[in-house]
Amino acid sequence: MMMNNTQTISELPLKPERVTELVSNWLKKLEDAQIGHYKETEYLNKVNQRLGILLILLTTGVTAFIFYEPMTNPQQVKLIIGISSAFAAALSGIVTFGRFGERANEHRITAGRYGKLRRQLEFLQSTCPNKYGDEKFRAKLKTLRIEWEYVAASAPLTPKERNISLFSSLLI
Repeated sequence: MMMNNTQTISELPLKPERVTELVSNWLKKLEDAQIGHYKETEYLNKVNQRLGILLILLTTGVTAFIFYEPMTNPQQVKLIIGISSAFAAALSGIVTFGRFGERANEHRITAGRYGKLRRQLEFLQSTCPNKYGDEKFRAKLKTLRIEWEYVAASAPLTPKERNISLFSSLLI
């Protein structure tokens, strides 16, 4: 008869010396995930703010100069205004479909969830230092693991490393 993974894992004995290592490892992973999502939140908020300001300035400038009649080089001025208008429309599409503000909020919420899990594990670690073999402790660890898997499954992706191009560094 075949058993599922949950039954097999719950039957394994917990060794106190290995549990300390496991808890420390989980705490580090949860902290890394939390920090990664907060960094992504800050990055996306910065992109959202800078692109939004650029879009406002560009559309305001195009709107202000649309009826401007220069004395010299009217064709060049119209060309510049036309190009600026096209750039503003493209930038508007990037801001709309990039959803930088919404994505930043998703990462902020996820970071908060990872922080909650980390605090739960820290509390468990501090309240049960000598009860690592206890069935109650095992059940709490299992619950925490299941919550962690749920958070991870619904979390937005974060980049391992952020490679910023010269163009991006000017905007961000």
